[in-house]
Amino acid sequence: MRPRQNPWLKRISNSVGEADCQRAVEILVRTFCAPGQSLDSLSKDLGIDEIVREPLPFEGGVYDLNGKRLIKLNSLVVPARQTFSLAHELSHLILERKLGAAVSCVEDEALERACDKIASELLMPAGKVVWFACKLGQQSPEKLSAIANHFGVSLQSAAQRLLDLGLWKWGTGMWKCSPEAYELWFVGKKPWNTKRPSFSAFELAIESKIPVCTKERFSTGSYTELVALKAHHIGKNFVVAIVGSSSK
Repeated sequence: MRPRQNPWLKRISNSVGEADCQRAVEILVRTFCAPGQSLDSLSKDLGIDEIVREPLPFEGGVYDLNGKRLIKLNSLVVPARQTFSLAHELSHLILERKLGAAVSCVEDEALERACDKIASELLMPAGKVVWFACKLGQQSPEKLSAIANHFGVSLQSAAQRLLDLGLWKWGTGMWKCSPEAYELWFVGKKPWNTKRPSFSAFELAIESKIPVCTKERFSTGSYTELVALKAHHIGKNFVVAIVGSSSK
């Protein structure tokens, strides 16, 4: 059964006259944001008087206070996360202007996901990502770091964007190994159903200065599957790995 299309992405497609949702988001963003325009500048164009960073129990939001419109961001999270949250809130404002969407509606999961798509285009324009990723070549953990640094986003955001654009095919994840590996996030198709996979690649990567490549088996009930990993130690006890199933 085909997955249900996001209704907000469908509305974006209809509003710009482009059936492909990814290209429709690109057109929408170009309508509101000039090439190279900063998020701070865009926020002013969208009617934001001030961006406030302060400790919050959530990522951020748009507020109308004392005759001013503010975006509040959680100062307790890392800068890359604050930047994505800012892009996400600006996406709400874009959809407010274009489609009359609410700027605060956490109950509407489809709207939140559509804003994530727009935020990704704001931070990592498709054309620039395609050019930069293709220049770097084959998918690898160290190249993920280069792409994330280039666009000023988190590793997870970069991995998701590369997957959404069809540039990278294998899954990508990050684990904390202290001492056993615990999954922090995973993007793509994961070939196991556990947060704590046990692979020698993770242990070897912690001890290595270069990426470690392995092929290892894991159990799926009464069967075992072969998985190919390329793991890279990125500091402290953290490992990023490219993961793909293999029958070879």
